[in-house]
Amino acid sequence: MSLISLGLFAQSSKMQLSGNVYLIEDGQKVPADYAVVILSGTGLYSTTDASGKYNFSNLDAGKYDISIQMVGYANVDTTIVLNRSASYDFALKEVTFRLKEVSVVAERSKAGDATASTISRQAIDHAQTSSLKDIMSLLPGADLTNPNLTSSQTLSLRTANATAMNSLGTSIIVDGAPVSNNANMEGFTSSMTGVSTSVSGSATNSGVDVRGISTDNIESVEVIRGIPSVQYGDLTSGAVIINSKAGVEPLTVRIKTNPKIFQAYASKGFKISEKAGDIHFSGDYAYSNAKTTEAYAYYQRFNFKTMWSKRFNNLNTSTSLDLKFGKDTRNKNPDDLSSSTAYGGTNIGYRFNTNGTWNINKGWIKSLRYDLSNSFMYKESFKEQDCLNAVSIYSTNMTDGTTVSNRVGQHIYASDGSEITSFGADQSAYATYMPYYYFSHYDFYSKEINTYAKVVLNLYKSWGKMSDKVLIGADFKSDGNKGRGLVFPEGTPPYRSSNTESGYRERPLYDIPFVNQLGLFAENTFKHNILNRDFNLSAGLRFDLINSHTALAPRINASYEIIPDVLALRGGYGITAKAPTSAYLYPNPVYCDRTLYNTLNATNEVDQVVLAKTYIFDPSNPDLEIALNRKAEIGFDLKIADRYTLAVTYYDELMKNGYSMGMDLASIQLLPYQTYTATGEYDSDGNPILELSRDTQKFFTYYMPLNTSYEHNYGLEWELNLGRFDAIRTSFFLNGAWMHTMNTSTGYTFDINSNLGSSVNSHVAVYDPEMHQYHYEKALTTLRTTHNIPSIGFVVTLTSQLSFYTKSWTVYNNDEAPQWYISNDDGQMYAFPSSDSANYSDFVYMIDQRATNRFIAEKHKPTLVFNLNVSKEIRDFLTASFYVNNVFNSRPLDPSEATKGSYTELNNPMYFGFELKIKI
Repeated sequence: MSLISLGLFAQSSKMQLSGNVYLIEDGQKVPADYAVVILSGTGLYSTTDASGKYNFSNLDAGKYDISIQMVGYANVDTTIVLNRSASYDFALKEVTFRLKEVSVVAERSKAGDATASTISRQAIDHAQTSSLKDIMSLLPGADLTNPNLTSSQTLSLRTANATAMNSLGTSIIVDGAPVSNNANMEGFTSSMTGVSTSVSGSATNSGVDVRGISTDNIESVEVIRGIPSVQYGDLTSGAVIINSKAGVEPLTVRIKTNPKIFQAYASKGFKISEKAGDIHFSGDYAYSNAKTTEAYAYYQRFNFKTMWSKRFNNLNTSTSLDLKFGKDTRNKNPDDLSSSTAYGGTNIGYRFNTNGTWNINKGWIKSLRYDLSNSFMYKESFKEQDCLNAVSIYSTNMTDGTTVSNRVGQHIYASDGSEITSFGADQSAYATYMPYYYFSHYDFYSKEINTYAKVVLNLYKSWGKMSDKVLIGADFKSDGNKGRGLVFPEGTPPYRSSNTESGYRERPLYDIPFVNQLGLFAENTFKHNILNRDFNLSAGLRFDLINSHTALAPRINASYEIIPDVLALRGGYGITAKAPTSAYLYPNPVYCDRTLYNTLNATNEVDQVVLAKTYIFDPSNPDLEIALNRKAEIGFDLKIADRYTLAVTYYDELMKNGYSMGMDLASIQLLPYQTYTATGEYDSDGNPILELSRDTQKFFTYYMPLNTSYEHNYGLEWELNLGRFDAIRTSFFLNGAWMHTMNTSTGYTFDINSNLGSSVNSHVAVYDPEMHQYHYEKALTTLRTTHNIPSIGFVVTLTSQLSFYTKSWTVYNNDEAPQWYISNDDGQMYAFPSSDSANYSDFVYMIDQRATNRFIAEKHKPTLVFNLNVSKEIRDFLTASFYVNNVFNSRPLDPSEATKGSYTELNNPMYFGFELKIKI
């Protein structure tokens, strides 16, 4: 970045900055049409006309950061001191590997801004990425992995143990509007088992499946890991901001291939006319097969995108339409004759997005920015299998407290004359038992609708060495699902192997309300030069209203130069908030089907009777809070010899009320448990007359949305950029991180052990909150050594990643004996008796036998892996790239410390790929 003084004396209080932007083509200057010229920090930006001219008027005296951008060309970033109206020209060079400086790493943000990394198109090209997940490997502390599209991919930030809550709180923002997974309701078993069942794409209550986002039409990616601006809402971990290609671009064709993935991509951008603006088209296809020996399992993706850019006087707009198709397929394995399992899913939809900036530039008011987006995704998934050992109760009854039998509509009586059966609104409801074996096929239909709107007013004022920017805005987000949900043929429900009293029912998703979010925010960014040292302070407040729930999120970032242009200290503090998803706010009702009588296996048909009573529970949690994450960090930026830079950041992030599906006191129900026996007599309809044989109680448990997920992430990140050494044509960039993550549950831990072989007479053991604290720790550093020869367009990067160690262990909080128990007599909670109590022996069965090796920590030894990336431009239209991961195929075996005789294979296997890019 250079500093250019454009005048030393003021001629008027308001000034003008104008000039020309040129493109360097074949050594000649060509006017840049529709290049973007941004006055960073002010909210003002201009686009050049056909002659390459840009113009800013009504400017105050002061220092301005200028950025000039155009698709396919290297950005120009500089700073000017404006004291009078002036003109300045800029020249953009095409992004090729023939430049002396090539950008193949993630570049860090400026001091005073949120801690972030920017990844350029050139870095994406050289890394030969297949998905957004691959791009994240350029970040500090990220593990090097092999590309894979056959399973769902979500993004997590600053954690040594990726969790669903961390990925859910990582916002993916494409062209100004977030991509949402909030309306995903596919996990229809979460209330029964606590785990969402998903057979295609991203699972419910986790982050966006980024496999569907093509990396080939991305111009740049910014990853905010620190404290984001208050204009970014509905996130906790951070934000991944994607800027798509727009404007004029020659026809570009890419073909990528590796042992598991084939990709093809084409794009073209051209000017429609001077008045009609520019339009850009792109499309890509990807096919991925996890194993060549498993041709029956694969993933396909197709994306088409068009973006129209138009200038209306002082209004600059971009409008895009994305068409998306994704398909997961897992056909039956011809060698698997036991279950004949097959599953898959198809996603097809669109995303419409438009945004614009109106340059007002009157007094303090500089610009107004708007973003509008609407997306629709139709998802159809299925699963089928042969169900073995599947004996369990099945009922179609959907009325609470009623009892039905396998004899539809017939009344069955007890020997005292009282009726056992009772019917709800559906007289055709029945109950039966599933056989030991049956074939199950179910479908899940989803229609996710997401709408987003945002408006931001930028105010700015400069007074020489001091400037003040105010950002005021609001956003609105709505997520809902209009699909049919779970559908299965009557009599053949999805297989379940646990919680056999909990039954499946269909539930239309279109009956579930939308989740609406309203956010209001304001932020002030103050910059001043104090004692010839830059001081930056950005402070803001965000207010969110989410389905009657509210959250306040203050955020602040600051930096100060200790030694001008040499050493700067920076820090930040903030609260981020993530809205609960539809599945957390509106979980599926829970059905308990309790068997009263079962003689279905009787020899005589007249005696084959099943009776089941249904209890229905609403697992929703009216006290569910908005999940909040406290983020804090401090660091320094050091420049040595005016060329080497070192950035070190310590961060600490704490979430105390993350979302989870768990058990609480309200979800442990003590219900009547009655059984009947036959008297040998029959009524006039031929139904057996029964006799009550047992009348007691038994617990039934289910899962509900809670705020019991506790996550603490802290660590140290470093980035050392030594730049390029011209004598050897080589640059060196080192980054890495030490990370520590602790996960636990702040809720009670419940355990039910059978007493005398029966769960009927069993109490529920209750352990302390945070009984288990799971710790994960890792330290690694990555050195990227890049050698380039500009004259022949050749770049080679050797990436060396040293993993110092990875470690995991568990801290136990009084896990050997319960603190309380829920009595099977009255459902109330009591203190667990001490070992010297007279009746202690009656409770011994509740105490689990704990493994003696549970305190042993697992620590993997250091490993070193080398990846090689090579890119070569052939003339002006062809670029060939090649990569090899784990060049030496280093895959050491590390013995387990906790489990003797068990080994873990470290590092990923050797992997390679090839890419060909053609520009016409």
